[in-house]
Amino acid sequence: MYRLLTALLVIRLLAGLGGSVAAQEITGQIRGAVTDSSGAAVVNARVTVTNTGRNQVIRSPQTNAAGEYVAPLLPVGRYSVIIEAAGFKKFVQTDIVLNATDRHTVDATLQPGARQARPLKGSSTGNR
Repeated sequence: MYRLLTALLVIRLLAGLGGSVAAQEITGQIRGAVTDSSGAAVVNARVTVTNTGRNQVIRSPQTNAAGEYVAPLLPVGRYSVIIEAAGFKKFVQTDIVLNATDRHTVDATLQPGARQARPLKGSSTGNR
């Protein structure tokens, strides 16, 4: 009886450890808010999040009614964010380094006019 209880205890402990390892987060997130020069939310702006190391678009969310977007579950790597909306110049931010569990905020204030790139290098804010 003692052996059976010991075996069950060991199995339960090992199962608990396996669940802890599987629950560790190995991705990051980029989120932000998009406004115009007056501070009003830009709705339905197209956001393109690209892993520049792989030259691969990973997420393409649109802004919601509050002008906010979220690109979750991004693999660790280096990213760029491009934000486009009709009637505004294109916003580009590059050199965003994303590590596991990072939560980077990339807010954009879009300027009126034709779509033109305005690159910003590495000026996102990261919250770990």
